[in-house]
Amino acid sequence: MAKQVIESGDILHATNERVKELEIVIKGSFVATSGNVSIKLPYGSIIGLFESPGEKYRFDYEASEDSMVASYSYHSEENLRALLKANPQITPLITTAVVPLVQTLFEKTAQLIEACRDLADMLGIEDKTRIDLQIWRSEYFRSISRMLPSKDIAFCSGTILYAYEYMQRLALALEQLIDKKSDYQMKLSLKEEEEAQADTLDEGAAGDEDPAEEEAGSEEDGEDNPKAASKSAKTEMSDALKMILDYSETNEGDKETFTELIEAYTALKDKSSTEDDVRRMRKRISEMFYDIYERAFLRSVVDRDIPLVLKMFFYYGFIDERLAGSKNTQALVELMRSYKPDPNGNVVSIYEWLKLIYDGKVEPSKNEFDMEYPKYLKQRYDDGEIKLEEMKRLEHDRKGKVSFEIHNFMRLGSRITYGRVTTFVPVFTEESTVRPPQMCVTRHEAVHETLDKIRETDFSCFTRQIVYSNVDIGITREFLDIEILPYVILMPNGGSRSALWQEISGPYRNTPGRMMMPAFLDKDVEPYVMRLAGEFRWEMCRREQGVHWNDVTTPSLTSLFCDYLQFYRKNHDLSPDIREKIKAQLQSARNSSKAVFVSDYINYIAYESHGSLRLNKASREIIFRFCPFTSEIRQKLATSSPAYQKLLERYDIKLSQKKRLMEIVYTKVEKAGASIPEEIKAQRAFLDK
Repeated sequence: MAKQVIESGDILHATNERVKELEIVIKGSFVATSGNVSIKLPYGSIIGLFESPGEKYRFDYEASEDSMVASYSYHSEENLRALLKANPQITPLITTAVVPLVQTLFEKTAQLIEACRDLADMLGIEDKTRIDLQIWRSEYFRSISRMLPSKDIAFCSGTILYAYEYMQRLALALEQLIDKKSDYQMKLSLKEEEEAQADTLDEGAAGDEDPAEEEAGSEEDGEDNPKAASKSAKTEMSDALKMILDYSETNEGDKETFTELIEAYTALKDKSSTEDDVRRMRKRISEMFYDIYERAFLRSVVDRDIPLVLKMFFYYGFIDERLAGSKNTQALVELMRSYKPDPNGNVVSIYEWLKLIYDGKVEPSKNEFDMEYPKYLKQRYDDGEIKLEEMKRLEHDRKGKVSFEIHNFMRLGSRITYGRVTTFVPVFTEESTVRPPQMCVTRHEAVHETLDKIRETDFSCFTRQIVYSNVDIGITREFLDIEILPYVILMPNGGSRSALWQEISGPYRNTPGRMMMPAFLDKDVEPYVMRLAGEFRWEMCRREQGVHWNDVTTPSLTSLFCDYLQFYRKNHDLSPDIREKIKAQLQSARNSSKAVFVSDYINYIAYESHGSLRLNKASREIIFRFCPFTSEIRQKLATSSPAYQKLLERYDIKLSQKKRLMEIVYTKVEKAGASIPEEIKAQRAFLDK
């Protein structure tokens, strides 16, 4: 058994994952969602009773509040029996939660059967769906509910197992009905669109081309002619979806299905609708999108002349001109033509990132279960999914690594940065950006400008300590601070969130972190990058401190900040008004110490560094202790801000001690008659910051 904490709004399982676990909800609650069907899973529920082991999840499971689950392996019904046998004392609680779920699942299934019949009537076809709901079983569980709660463990265990059998049947029917309703709705949308086009055919046929423009184009063809180039791009964009599907060498059946999905989605008036058919449509588009992306990417790595349409697809998720809008399409064309990679190599598009993985320059990122690629392969081997020879082959397989990154980091990263999980779709639409693309595109220059601003304020933000030794010149062990800037990876979508994915790569602490941002932002770059820096500060400290990250006997940024938030009510240095503000801050952050720190860190960088006090005394003292300002800012605050006087005095004493030790190192090297190593010179320069 393993326990896992899930924050409110986080996804425990998504529909593209394989079912391997049963989870008992031991705190909080969840909601299972498929299309527009939502089922509440309260405290005591078992997540996985609707699912078939080894198959993909039928539902997305999202925490409705801060929750905790206890996980158990799930390969067959025997695992459920073992779970109940190992936890007899909680079977009454589980029964009380499970029995109402049976009735809910029954009602949802019955409603979908009626909905499919109504849609079939509107299409003028016969709905041949024949599902035996075994109503008598539903009535049985309705009777059982009157007998609850019960303390009879044998009765409760039997009821749970019988409910499991019935729910498996209902969930399979529900899945089929959701698909059928989505298909009916799609056909209905296409039918209505065809009827509307037929009514306006005569109007649309006239005057599409300007004769004078056509004549001018025929006289001045060529790439140097802007009009000709624009016309060529317009023609190319009008056939974008077909070009992308052809380039990816998608089979004809999937081509037809994906084209129908995009046609139906384009025709929707409300693309952010949470209706069953629309949610199902978005889900199916997402599932197919990443498979198409993977196939197209693997072809592109050996293509010296990648078409412009494909570049827009790789970098921005563009797939159809009508879906993106003509103005946005032209803006994306211009952005793609003028695109230049980051010369520093830190801010990269998702396509460039996948290329780095394919070329073996970086390893794949962790998946959502915090597993590196080798560990993921080992898990598959342990579960019997692959053999030892296959595991060893995949460890060095470039295509396998790219596929792992696309279906884990890219898929989840795109949803996270989009900001609205329930309405996410990976293709570029008119709704993807709140401003014209050329105004909100994330440029590497702007990201570096903010990173530089942070480093000019919090000079040690991205530094790590390494051990340096050079016995030949008398240095046996010296701790040096080196700066390692993170990767900022731009996801091919518009969005409202940035996130730190991992603070280091693999087991080594001297590797770059990995951050994600959307390719198009709804606000300016600065607050996003500042938030990333705050998250990095917190997570890097947790990494360095290990199991002692919140142990106040081992002073660190995280341990002291957690202690401050835990005991702020007893802190007599804080006034009653300040305590109330901290209480409100914690409530707003859902009691997350990390979220409170990140908020304070942003204020620390943006305001406190300029002498505008925004933090309380306790928070300021902790953050300044571990995230000191540069010498220039410290000198200004020494004369302008009394709140920093004592903090600066203590810092100067510690800094003097470090500089004195560095001078001893210099003297030792000079006595040995050797030249000062560049690493030691760099450390002295770091202390002068």
